[in-house]
Amino acid sequence: MLGYSQQITKERTANKNTTIVFVALYFLLLAFFIYLTSISEPAEERIRSVIGSIDVTFKGKEKVQSEAQSTEFKSKDLGTATFHAELKQVYETAIPLVQSEINKQGDILQFRIPVSQIFPDGTSSVRDTREQLITRTASLLIKRSGIVPTDMEILMDVGNDLPAAAEMRGNLTVKRIDSLVTLLLDAGVPARNFFVGLTNANTDEIVFRFYIRENFNNQFRNEEGAN
Repeated sequence: MLGYSQQITKERTANKNTTIVFVALYFLLLAFFIYLTSISEPAEERIRSVIGSIDVTFKGKEKVQSEAQSTEFKSKDLGTATFHAELKQVYETAIPLVQSEINKQGDILQFRIPVSQIFPDGTSSVRDTREQLITRTASLLIKRSGIVPTDMEILMDVGNDLPAAAEMRGNLTVKRIDSLVTLLLDAGVPARNFFVGLTNANTDEIVFRFYIRENFNNQFRNEEGAN
């Protein structure tokens, strides 16, 4: 009977020792994987560097540069899509049924807005409820132009007849455009980033158009102080 009891005690001790060994091996394996994780990132960077050297050797420098430029263009397109989405959110929130259009290339976005949505009848002052629309537009344009040179165009309808040069100063549409320009300048938009114009399409609309410029240089006039 005593021998049987001693045998059970030995088996329990053996099982306990086996459990301890198993737990110890588990933690040792866990520590090993933590170590591998800690050194994996530098290894990946070294691998990328080696692969880059191989690409230059076998593909040639021009092809590698071409692939890099392709990635840059995709990033630029993505940035344009995001910029357009943010603009649409701003304009559709301010004016729920605003009409927006994007060209086939996807690099020009414009909004058509009834003049009465921006200006009260017979006045040249922007509605108080629309000033935030202009300031938020300015904020997005400034942010975007710091990444990709982007310009804004404001085209306002004057009805059937364009005003003569002598009538410009007293023309209501011209005063309204001046109000929009003042708001944009006060919000920090450089004068080189937006352009204004008049049309006699008789649509009673204001068109806000946003498009990518070819480079950061001024399109139509030199920077202040430049030759």
